[in-house]
Amino acid sequence: MNKKQVKERIAEFARIYKTAGNDETKLLLVALFVEDVFGIVLSDDAVCKENFGTHHAMEKFVLEKLHLE
Repeated sequence: MNKKQVKERIAEFARIYKTAGNDETKLLLVALFVEDVFGIVLSDDAVCKENFGTHHAMEKFVLEKLHLE
């Protein structure tokens, strides 16, 4: 997967993410999405607002984990 594909998948997910309920639910959805789509195994510490609180933060985290940034 290249950088452009990562950005496209995250943008698609962002539309779903906006309709999620509370913050805990959103973080869980993001964690499941990242693990399923990008094959990144997340530690409990990685699942936080710092990494997944915004579209940009999630994109940066995923790109770094995939060594594309």
